[in-house]
Amino acid sequence: MKKILFSLLTLSSLFLAGCLETTQEITLNEDGSGTISMTNDMSALISMAKQMGSSGDMKETDEVIDSTISLKDRADSIPNLTEEERELVRKANLRINMDMPNEKFLTHLSFPFATPAEISKCSTLSQKVISETLKSKKGGMGMAGDGEMPETSSFDDYYTMEYSNGLLVKTLNKEKYAKVEGDEYFKGLKEAAAMGLTYKANYIIHLPRPVKTTEGKGITLSEDKKQVTLAVELDDFLEDPSKLEFRIEY
Repeated sequence: MKKILFSLLTLSSLFLAGCLETTQEITLNEDGSGTISMTNDMSALISMAKQMGSSGDMKETDEVIDSTISLKDRADSIPNLTEEERELVRKANLRINMDMPNEKFLTHLSFPFATPAEISKCSTLSQKVISETLKSKKGGMGMAGDGEMPETSSFDDYYTMEYSNGLLVKTLNKEKYAKVEGDEYFKGLKEAAAMGLTYKANYIIHLPRPVKTTEGKGITLSEDKKQVTLAVELDDFLEDPSKLEFRIEY
């Protein structure tokens, strides 16, 4: 069963850590602290893996996995992190929830933060944490296959985020985005889309007080103006990346 699980995780790394649908949820408290979580729904990969016949046991297993991994003791094994970044990772938790019979496969990574300025750091770290955790699991379980899992990218890698208590701003890094066509990871996403595996990203922000002003093409507000939602697809990012930009004052 372990080989089945990590075969699926390797498949997921070929697309996006969050493959098919990702929901990033930020909850801000009045003092500026809060939590940021990333939920990745990769359920469609189970059906795809079964169709590909990547494991003879995969079609027959009825096991269910629901496991939470504390990253407190794993932070030191993740390369190229500053000590500040390691401290953030030590506070994080990663949950893996897989139900093979019902073709359900979810991961959930959660970081607490002390100030809004840490939000962008946690967001950047999330992809690396998942990627490195899966790499270590793969090697530790003797999973079949010698190829390295590809370096992950995310939409947020191409944006600058400036968050403070009362103001959240996300803007496109035009210089970096000009080279997006050379991003091998997003090339894989485009190939997956051609196979019918669409990708959607949801951004949800819970605020401690109502929004005063907002700027952004895809922004929607709840009735009490304390929840901001933005939903985008791969084509939005590739054809009109400004759809992911916003300015929120609260």
